[in-house]
Amino acid sequence: MSIVTPTSETTIAASPSTGRTWLKFRKWAVQRVLALVVLLTLYVLSIGPMWWYWYSGMYVSTSADYWVIAFYEPLRVACRIEWIDSFVTAYIEWWNL
Repeated sequence: MSIVTPTSETTIAASPSTGRTWLKFRKWAVQRVLALVVLLTLYVLSIGPMWWYWYSGMYVSTSADYWVIAFYEPLRVACRIEWIDSFVTAYIEWWNL
């Protein structure tokens, strides 16, 4: 697309790449946010099947299952928030009927 001014015969070309780079960045950012949401959801949901490994590492023998304790420590800290704690507790109870 070009614009011709009536007073001077100069042609100014509009930069089409500016819009394309913004769209590429937006697509990249949306993909990263979606990937982050999916990974965080899988992380939280993985505590259900891993509950007994975590419990054993936390309260029975800390040396054998240290990686499980370290992996789920951020979730344990997040459970200090009441609504997160109630959701995680209900999910764990569902897994461990």
